[in-house]
Amino acid sequence: MSDFRFGFTRGFEESQLLKEIGADFHELNLGNIAGLTDEQVDSYIAEAKQNGYSYEAANCMIPGEYKFTVDNPDYAALDAYFEKAFSRAKRLGIKVVVMGSSGARNFPEGVSYDTAFERLVYCLKNHIVPVCEKYGIVCALENLSYGESNILNTIDESLKAVQASGSEMIKILVDFYHFGYNKDSFDAIRKAKDHIVHIHVASVINGRVYPAPDDGEDYKALTDLLREIGYDKREGRISFEARVPEGLEFADCAKSSLELFRKL
Repeated sequence: MSDFRFGFTRGFEESQLLKEIGADFHELNLGNIAGLTDEQVDSYIAEAKQNGYSYEAANCMIPGEYKFTVDNPDYAALDAYFEKAFSRAKRLGIKVVVMGSSGARNFPEGVSYDTAFERLVYCLKNHIVPVCEKYGIVCALENLSYGESNILNTIDESLKAVQASGSEMIKILVDFYHFGYNKDSFDAIRKAKDHIVHIHVASVINGRVYPAPDDGEDYKALTDLLREIGYDKREGRISFEARVPEGLEFADCAKSSLELFRKL
């Protein structure tokens, strides 16, 4: 029996399927949560309670229209979105929200990296930390590939932002697809170990598909590292955030990934 807990980044409509497959939790989309009515939230809470599944994490924290590294960000709109999203997420039982959000955080041409990083830290301190503290939900900064983002690509960058935020509500997610794409180092994970609260996985060499036996990836090196840094004894959550290869079905891929990782 694995010492990790496994979930999938899928929509509400697949919650029952994930339970049947054997997932330990469900990772949702925060932007979608923000769009729910109170009645819909009540319905999803009741369904989860009745059917025995849990919503513990949410990704896609900030939709692309809420850009915060540009000149003169619309913080009033961002704060209004956060209030709606986090209040609903809290009711659903979300414990951590993931800030990938490349469309919101990427800085435009004409803005320097240093200026963009200062603006990111400002947003963390003055807009993200307050709403995280209000609702008791942790924000996990996600490393993104150089092909998707021009800031927070490495674990070292994420750690620097966490430290600059000065808050225990800002932590780190390690996405092993982006991590491998960027050729980041295991030593960076060891350095940031006390701040890591969530994990995403997908195959790097096979184009971000669901992990499968004999697909050429060394997933054991990944789980061994997570045990080395004590992640299995803390949060222990691992989410599969991947795509389904053409010609296959999600349920079959999900079952295969779960079976593979529970043996590692």
